[in-house]
Order: sequence, then structure tokens, then C-alpha cells
Amino acid sequence: MISEIQKRKFHHFFNVLDFDKNGCLQPEDFVNIGRRIIEARSIDASSRRAQLILVKSHQLYIQLLADSDNPELSVTLYDWIEFFRLQLIKDVGNRILEYYIHRISRHIFDLFDANRDQLISKEEYTHMLTVYQISEGNCARGFREMDTNNDGFISSEEMINGLRNFFMSNNLDAPGNRIFGEWS
Repeated sequence: MISEIQKRKFHHFFNVLDFDKNGCLQPEDFVNIGRRIIEARSIDASSRRAQLILVKSHQLYIQLLADSDNPELSVTLYDWIEFFRLQLIKDVGNRILEYYIHRISRHIFDLFDANRDQLISKEEYTHMLTVYQISEGNCARGFREMDTNNDGFISSEEMINGLRNFFMSNNLDAPGNRIFGEWS
């Protein structure tokens, strides 16, 4: 069963990923996010690192299509919500959702951990949100909530726990609920 709180969070996450705001997740949304990452991090667009970012961004989209068993080349909001609803119903022990959470965490670290120290700094977190067209005003609260040990960084474990709360929790105050900005 999917709660209204979860549905609102999934809807918000869909809107974050829908870069061109046309109501469908399409390959261009993910490629454009990759381009924004390259630009925000001042990476030479012709470099190997830039090409890897574009490939990883595109792979995330391809994996989304494969996970949702969608034969189309776009994902509507209905498809998106239905995917998560089905995962929460049929996924005993949340194995599939846990795998998805770990994969998103790895993707975030691959793309936004600029210095490769396996920690997301406040600056890296802010870059992440602004690349996804989320205002800097939402960054401070989201970062504070995710940094549960208050060391000034988000570790892989904190990211996974935050994503787990975002996708699974019905608690409005759970750390991680605002990982992708304000949704409530």
C-alpha cells in the first residue's frame, strides 16, 4: 500500500527528474541533467570525465525503464507512481526498493562527490540540488536533516538512510524527506 505522503514524495521526485517539465521522464531529461552537472562542476565538456557523466546519467534512465518494465521511451507520472506502488506491495522485505535506494545513492556519489572522498559536503550537496533546479534556499534544511551525525558531511550510510526515509517513511519529520528539496 502506498500512503498519500509517499505519493506526494514520489510525485515531487518525478518533478525533480522531469528536467524540461513536460510531464514525462525521457532520455533528454537525464542527458540535460548530465550537462548541467558538467557545467556546474566546470568540467571540460570534451573530457573523458564529462563523457562518463553523460553515460551514467543516461544509464540511470535506461535502468529506470528496465526496472519499470516500460516498453515506451518515456515514463509518465502515472507510470512512476504505479512502479513504486507495485514495489511496495509485492516487494516482501523491500529487497527491490532497497536495491533501488543503494543504486541511487551510488549514482549521487558518482556524480556529486567531486573530490572522491566518499562524503558529500554541503557545497557538493548544494551543487546537487541546484543541478536539479532546486533552490539554494531548500539546501540548508535538507543538508542538516541528512547529516544525522552533525559532522558537516553526508556519508554513504547517511545517504542510504535518508533515501530509505524518503521512499519508505510516512513520518513527516524523518531525516531524508527533503533530500530533493521541499515537497510538502
